[in-house]
Amino acid sequence: MKKFLFTMLPFILWSLLLMVAFPVAIDPYNVFHVDNIRDNGIEPNKNFIKTEYICRNPDRFDAFIFGSSRVTAIHAEKVEGYHFYNMTYSEGVPEEHRQNLEVMLARGVRPRLVVVGIDNISFLIDPILHREDPLRSPYPVNRREKLDFYLNYFEPIMVVKSLEITYFMPRSIIHSRNLYDTGWELDYGIHTAVDWSQAQPEWNMRYVNRSPQALEEIRALKQLCDEHGIELILFTNPMHPLTFAKAVENGYGEFLRGVAEITGFYNFSGYNDITLNNDNYLETSHYKAEVGDLILDVLFSGKKDEHLISQGFGLYVTPDNCQDFLEQVIGIR
Repeated sequence: MKKFLFTMLPFILWSLLLMVAFPVAIDPYNVFHVDNIRDNGIEPNKNFIKTEYICRNPDRFDAFIFGSSRVTAIHAEKVEGYHFYNMTYSEGVPEEHRQNLEVMLARGVRPRLVVVGIDNISFLIDPILHREDPLRSPYPVNRREKLDFYLNYFEPIMVVKSLEITYFMPRSIIHSRNLYDTGWELDYGIHTAVDWSQAQPEWNMRYVNRSPQALEEIRALKQLCDEHGIELILFTNPMHPLTFAKAVENGYGEFLRGVAEITGFYNFSGYNDITLNNDNYLETSHYKAEVGDLILDVLFSGKKDEHLISQGFGLYVTPDNCQDFLEQVIGIR
């Protein structure tokens, strides 16, 4: 028996190295290298990385933008009077924003302003789906969640991904200026080679209408902000018309009706001179930084283009004008 164990010891040690040390050392999703992330050829878990980074630097920023990857186009660091950070992460939804803000507050972060971009992802993606997704696994809020969170990164698939990175993908240090200083990555003047004649709506098989739950999560986010004296601004991302039309078919209008009952919001959705111009998009999901600047102009500079507002771009929606908005901009009664 002892001889057998001695013979098997190298195999056991090598297995432990592969299952534990190797995923930590290679760290495909950068959850073990928050302060020095690397380009592994795999998108990092920005939900975790950014929340942890802010918690480690609680006094650096006093305003935050939350949203899906679409809000990466908003360069709010140029807004005067605030120290902004863009918390954008893949498929970010309101419940994750609330949880992250709650963690940040508990760790001594004291924001004066929170800005949240919403769209079809906000009510069609169940945050539960992200718990087992290493790219989108949310920031753990207690010890049990922290254990489950890290165990995700010791699954056998992590060994496979680590080996792929080691042997097939070039690795380099990610330029930290944007990620750590501002939170965004999308720069200006980006050109795309999309064949717009063949373009399709951005859509996901996991999308399920969960408006009642999403609205309660937005209500909880607003309540958290109110309790801590944080100003909350909501706005709708200017979705590409193909994706917007698909969203409306799947309940986007009724979702926005519910949002208006909770809090007013600035609308940039719909068919207007901005969204109907394909040059303003990378594809049918993400708008460019130039469009993000137009959003900032409305939110912070008081710049109003009456023609665009008449099309719904920059319109402030409240319970008083919501029905007119739904009929004229969204196209539902």
